[in-house]
Amino acid sequence: MNGIDEGVINYAIYEDGNRYLGIATVEMPNKTSKSFTMNGAGIAGDIDIPVIGHRDAMTMKINFRDTSEAAYALAEERVHLIDLRVVHQNLDSAAGEIGISGHKFVAKIFPKSLSGGTLSPASPQAVSGEYSVLSIAEYIDGKCVSDIDPVNFKDVDHTGKDRAEAIRKALGLQ
Repeated sequence: MNGIDEGVINYAIYEDGNRYLGIATVEMPNKTSKSFTMNGAGIAGDIDIPVIGHRDAMTMKINFRDTSEAAYALAEERVHLIDLRVVHQNLDSAAGEIGISGHKFVAKIFPKSLSGGTLSPASPQAVSGEYSVLSIAEYIDGKCVSDIDPVNFKDVDHTGKDRAEAIRKALGLQ
C-alpha cells in the first residue's frame, strides 16, 4: 500500500524463527558507513566520503519488561539468530483507507552485556541485554530492502544491488 506510514501497530521477537522471546522493547542498530576524510589542495575544508561496503560496528539493545529466561538465554556466549516481525499501519489518503504492511528484521547477534535491571516493590525488574549485530536484513512485505553482513562482505540496498559485490570479485572472494 502506498501512502503515509503511520507507525508500528505491534511486533514480536523470536529466536531461531520459532521461540517467542516475550515482551520487550528493542533499540535497533544504527547503520553508519565508515568514511574517508578528504582534504588538501583543491578542497576548501574536509569532505567525508562513505567507504563502499564498510560499516561501523552495529549494536542492538533488547529491554525486557521483566526478568525472564529469554533474557538469560540470549546472554549465552554464542551467535543467536533472531527475527522481529513488525506490523506497520499506513494511511492511503487518496482512497481513504488504512492498511498494514509487514516488516521483518532478521539479525545475527552476539551478547555483549546483560543488565540486572532495577529491583523495586510493585515494579518490573526490566532486565536488558546489549548485543553486537553481526548481520541484519530488513524486509517490507517480503521484499528485501536492506541486507548488511560485514563478515561476508555483503551490503545490499533497497534496489537489490549488492554494493560490495564488485569489491568481493576484485578480491577473488566469489
